Amino acid sequence: MFMRKLIFILLAVWSLQACQTGSSEEYTLKVDLEGSEGKWVKLLARVDGQYVSMDSIQVMEGEESILTGTIDGVKTMYLTVEDMQGSIRLLMENSHYEISGSLEDPEIKTESKAQKDLNAYQAKVRVIDEQMADLTEIYYATDPADTERMDSIRQVAGELNGKQQQLDSSYVADHPASYASVLVLRGSFYTLDTDGLDAALSQLDPSLHQMEEYQFMAEKLERLKAVAIGQEFTDFGLATPDGEILKVSDVHQGKVLMIDFWASWCGPCRSANPGVVAIYQDYKEQGFEILGVSLDRDEASWKKAIEDDQLDWHHISDLKFWDSEGAELYGVSSIPHTVLINREGKIFAKNLHGDELREAIESLL
Repeated sequence: MFMRKLIFILLAVWSLQACQTGSSEEYTLKVDLEGSEGKWVKLLARVDGQYVSMDSIQVMEGEESILTGTIDGVKTMYLTVEDMQGSIRLLMENSHYEISGSLEDPEIKTESKAQKDLNAYQAKVRVIDEQMADLTEIYYATDPADTERMDSIRQVAGELNGKQQQLDSSYVADHPASYASVLVLRGSFYTLDTDGLDAALSQLDPSLHQMEEYQFMAEKLERLKAVAIGQEFTDFGLATPDGEILKVSDVHQGKVLMIDFWASWCGPCRSANPGVVAIYQDYKEQGFEILGVSLDRDEASWKKAIEDDQLDWHHISDLKFWDSEGAELYGVSSIPHTVLINREGKIFAKNLHGDELREAIESLL
């Protein structure tokens, strides 16, 4: 009898402590989103690069919609609604969440510290996001022939991007143990060079290393180190527009070579092409060559862009968009992206354009 009383007392104390500390052995996700009635709400996670449904519920009129389950640690998940565009990104753990409002502008109440941190960050960048959205509308409503107006819009966009990058950098530095910091860095790491990304990842707490986003960036860093300035170029081969396999080494052949990562759908790439054509015409007879690596998905669009922009140099692609083998090997996170290789086969510079590119080519020739 005494032993049973002791066990009961210990269980009661444990239960009281659990309530006091807010600990939970499962998550509860209460959903009340506009337009979701009668539709399936799904909680998705990325598994091996694919979005997989981890939990779901059909929203019924007059009934509460609550998802429950268990999660090991903290994971990034996405809440979606059937037949509706967009998703809500969540840092899920075994805690309580209440989501209301709309899919585009949700209100997230939670006991999760990880999600609270993410909410606080998103509140800080909301003003910049809204300003950028307004500027985008103005951009598309402006006559492209009004160059002065377009230049002014681009300047403001550049200033907003600078503010965003500064805010992101400060947040990660000030919150090295926050799960939100990993997501913040994941959204902006492509603006960093190899040393910058190495430093940013190094300052994050080891407890965050299990996150899929951290592992993605760490793998990207290793690829960047392999193709850093001063390293021998990494060889790879893809199909030409004629269907033959062409390698970087086939084009290099002791020349000064620029690998140009681009795509027909990339506006900045297409805008830069006339300048690249002019540079190619000026130096091709002196031992300068270009290999265009396209991140296209549609073969016809790729070939048409080559013809329309008069890109009279070698071209290859596997038509796999951002999963391009070449882009993966060279850690390409944004385009246009250029890699300049000297006659000895070593990477000399990256992302040079205009006069800087000309000067570098002249120095190598």
